[in-house]
Amino acid sequence: MSVLRMVDQFKVLSIQSHVVSGYVGNKSACFPLQVLGIEVDFINSVQFSNHTEYGLLKGQVLDEKELVCDPVMGDNGHMYVPKELLPIYRDTIVPLADIITPNQYEVELLIGKSINQLSDMWAAIDWFHQQGVKTVAISSSQLGTGKNLLALASSIAEGKKSQVTIEIPLLDATFTGTGDLFAALFLAWMAKSEGELSEAMEKTVSTLQAVLRRTLEMAKLNAGEEGKLSVQDLELRLIQSKQDIENPVVTIKAKRIIYKIEESFYK
Repeated sequence: MSVLRMVDQFKVLSIQSHVVSGYVGNKSACFPLQVLGIEVDFINSVQFSNHTEYGLLKGQVLDEKELVCDPVMGDNGHMYVPKELLPIYRDTIVPLADIITPNQYEVELLIGKSINQLSDMWAAIDWFHQQGVKTVAISSSQLGTGKNLLALASSIAEGKKSQVTIEIPLLDATFTGTGDLFAALFLAWMAKSEGELSEAMEKTVSTLQAVLRRTLEMAKLNAGEEGKLSVQDLELRLIQSKQDIENPVVTIKAKRIIYKIEESFYK
C-alpha cells in the first residue's frame, strides 16, 4: 500500500488480491480504511472466486504485461509466492517501503535466518531500518509469554527511535485475511495518530482482536451439530464489526521499551 497526504485527508492506493467470496486482500483492507475515513483506490493483483484455503478456486491473475505485484509472502511455515521472488522483495521492494508489516515467518524469509528469541527479532527489525524502512511492525510472532503471540513495532522519526511490544491472546481458530487487516488498520492509525506508535499498535491489535472474537462467536453459532468450524464459517465478519473498527476500545496495552541490538546476529 502507498499513502499520500492530502489537504484534510489521507488517500491510499491498495494493490492486493481480490476475492468474490470471503475476506482477504483488498476485501479485507479497503472497508476498514474507508470506515476510518481514509479514501481508498485499489488495484486487484488477482481476481479469484475465493481464497486458497478452500482448495479449489477460479479466476484471473494479471500477467507480467499488466502488473507485477504480490501483497504477501507466506505464514505458518508456508510460502504463498515462488522462492525466486525473495531477492526482489528483499533487495528492491523493502528499501522502497516507509512502513512494513511482516509476520515472523516473512521476516525469517527476508533476513535468511531463524528467529528463536526476542533479541533475534529486534536485530531483524534493525535490519529493516538499515534498509531505509522508517516504521516496522511485526504483526505476530511466537515470542509471547504463555499462549500469547507477540507483536512488535519500531519507528524512527527525527533521529529518535520508538519501540513497543504488545501481547496478543491466541484464539483457538485459524483465520484468513488477518495480515491484510492488520496492515490496513496499522496504516490508518499511524496516519490518524500522526505517527504515535503506541496508539497505532493498541488500536490496531484491539480492533483485530474484536473482529476475530466476533467472527469466532458468530462461527460457533453457525456451526453444525459436530461443532466443527469450516473455512467459510471463519471468514472475517468485517461488516458486522463496523463499530469495532470505527470506534475501537483499547483492550490491550502496548509496552514501551528500549532495546540495544547485538551486532553478532548478522555475523
